[in-house]
Amino acid sequence: MSLAEPKVTTVKLPYGGIRPQAAIDEAGVVHIIQSDSKVRGQLVYVKHMPDRGEFSEPVNVLRKASEMAAGYNMTVSKDGRVHVLTRPNPKYSKWALGEEKFTAMFKSKARFFVLRYMLHSRLNDDGSAFEDEINIVGDTIGFEGVGAIAADPNGPNVYAFWAGQMEPGPEMGRVMYMAVSKDEGKNWSMPIELDIDIEGNCRCCPIQATMDAEGGIYLVHRNSVKTSATSWDKDTFLLVSKDSGKTWNKTRIQKWEKCGCPGAPYSMASGPEGVYFGFSTRGISSFAKAGDPLKIIPAPKSGKTSMRPMLATNKSGEVLFTWVEMQDIAWQVFDKHGKAIDNAAGRLDGAAAKWSHPAVVAVKSGDFLLYHDGITPSK
Repeated sequence: MSLAEPKVTTVKLPYGGIRPQAAIDEAGVVHIIQSDSKVRGQLVYVKHMPDRGEFSEPVNVLRKASEMAAGYNMTVSKDGRVHVLTRPNPKYSKWALGEEKFTAMFKSKARFFVLRYMLHSRLNDDGSAFEDEINIVGDTIGFEGVGAIAADPNGPNVYAFWAGQMEPGPEMGRVMYMAVSKDEGKNWSMPIELDIDIEGNCRCCPIQATMDAEGGIYLVHRNSVKTSATSWDKDTFLLVSKDSGKTWNKTRIQKWEKCGCPGAPYSMASGPEGVYFGFSTRGISSFAKAGDPLKIIPAPKSGKTSMRPMLATNKSGEVLFTWVEMQDIAWQVFDKHGKAIDNAAGRLDGAAAKWSHPAVVAVKSGDFLLYHDGITPSK
């Protein structure tokens, strides 16, 4: 444990932002992508300079797909370039496919498969705007949750992941795909199917990815194995590659038997002490550190369901773990051994909008910043 308890500072998002994601660069600037609470489907980018307590002016992330975002993930390259992977809503499919083709597909048994786009956006060279987004998933289809994106901390490579298929079919038949950019997202490879059986993928649960300091890739997802007419096993798995995605191994983290459609997102964080990930099973949020043996640490019991876990880790390996209980945001800081640190917990009552969550980062001092919704959520 560090000599001083790490401090957690709560920060209200500017411009009425909700559902944030955040990452801090080597210069200590926090890059935030947030949803616009007033314009549904709009994604906004802002920078926060914690040492000055200032936010930059907002910049829209999407151009052709403006106001069409259904879900997203973000990452920041070594040089501070922001990358966003967006799964657009059906309005984008209607625009991209054309109304006639879209309508025919939407009225067919394959209506779900109008969701066939995953868009990459990247900040331009001078950081003033985002370039036109591009679809990077080729002819793959079959995703409702958004894919994951991770930037190499040691170079220009960026990796995107999503679960899908080539023909309409059940989620149990989905496989994991990867696209790779070797020039900070300017150009992308064609989709590459991962050389591992992921046992299907829950279509509604967003996956998440990160990389460690040595360039190892870590990916969490929820599989899908049908066990009855109305029930599935939907277990959390960790996939790891140590050779830039050529080969993979997987570890089942936690089972979830007789599950329907959980809609349970993941979070990941990488630091000097390793890679951590947050997940939820049966209404209990937990986190763990990648490695053997695996120790699962649940959120402290309060008698309420804990959802949408988020986490960050600092230079000492301490972890700020946050979760949502109804509309309350709760948190606890743990030491690098997984023990809760006394007097390092807190709660913001009624601070989370519907389906929202906080975003958290660790600053150079070892303290943490917790960003929460910039509106007063309705009950």
